[in-house]
Amino acid sequence: MRVGILGGTFDPVHVGHLIIAEEALSQLALDRVLFIPTGQPWLKADQALSAGEHRLKMVELATASNPKMDVSRIEVDRSGPTYTVDTLEQLKRDLGQDVQLYFILGLDALEQFHRWEQPERIIELCELAIASRPGFQNSRILDEQLGRYPKLGSKVNFVAAPIMDISGSSIRLRASEGRSIKYRVPEAVERYINRQGLYRPVDSLPKPVSLSPVGPSAQRLLNLSLARGALKYGEFTLSSGKTGSYYFDGRLLSLDPEGAMLIGQALLPLIRQAGAQAVGGPTLAADPIVTAVALASQEEGDGIPAFIVRKETKEHGLGQLIEGPLVGGSRVAIVDDTCTTGGSLLHAIAAAEGLGCSVVKVIALLDRREGGGDELRRRGYDFTALMAATPEGKIEVVA
Repeated sequence: MRVGILGGTFDPVHVGHLIIAEEALSQLALDRVLFIPTGQPWLKADQALSAGEHRLKMVELATASNPKMDVSRIEVDRSGPTYTVDTLEQLKRDLGQDVQLYFILGLDALEQFHRWEQPERIIELCELAIASRPGFQNSRILDEQLGRYPKLGSKVNFVAAPIMDISGSSIRLRASEGRSIKYRVPEAVERYINRQGLYRPVDSLPKPVSLSPVGPSAQRLLNLSLARGALKYGEFTLSSGKTGSYYFDGRLLSLDPEGAMLIGQALLPLIRQAGAQAVGGPTLAADPIVTAVALASQEEGDGIPAFIVRKETKEHGLGQLIEGPLVGGSRVAIVDDTCTTGGSLLHAIAAAEGLGCSVVKVIALLDRREGGGDELRRRGYDFTALMAATPEGKIEVVA
């Protein structure tokens, strides 16, 4: 397998990156190109970068429509300085020693190659796919590096790409001045930058979506629960045989048009803040909840796909436990209407992790405070509830 590696800060990713990746795919007959946003690049230690999750999300949005372009968080998740040689070593371990890696870089990056960590080892691990950038003298830069590293000559592949004088710094400047960045970045990336207020002066920033207050929507949900009869107070015999002072039917809330809207509004900021790429939960209770979140995210122009987890694996068809467009290895949020012992949530978590997914958030509309939330936290999951039962048997907003 021939895999192109395109690393960078991607702050933000722009059309120049995408054009180079597409040309490398074609000209070098690559099977795919893997975009790798840097974590803490040691050569740019003095440069303030946007948060890794923002840069990662922008690359995911930019490459979503191309099945031959993938995104890796290998460097974003790595602590400490980011070195290309470490990334290449890990990719060789993960993808297999037989994989052919083509590290895509511009001549501006090649000019600094001698300053990289272990350049000789990098030459051993990969081929170099070099694309030119405006303002750089191709032959001089290459001759200088060949003088330092003679073995580099057999590892150089040139990628002919249109010359575009577009850079992340110029896009950041335009955005900070309130000027248009349209056509310099993909439309989905432009929407994300505008919605999150990236690159704009602090005093002009609206509050980002991921930090929107959840409380008002959660309070409206509690009020609507009472109005729709989803929450009732009194003496009730529960399915467990215990007697309770309240009864909560989450589906009377999640299947109500206003209730579904409020659920989407309340959960979406929590899910975005966690950096989740998909949202799912145990059927049947979570079905309308994950749908509400998916619809709310699409209305913002940045859709988050939903999935549901069956109680048991299908005995027919593909024998699936998970239904929906969940991609293995994704960062996911798991949601449910209630959390009692946490059993249903843990079942959904196990199913998602079985596909190699990372569970970055767990949310319940109502935490009955009967041990489930504590167990989830004990196991290391980031658990949040919108509402919870008090020791007196009342329901209060806690988000």
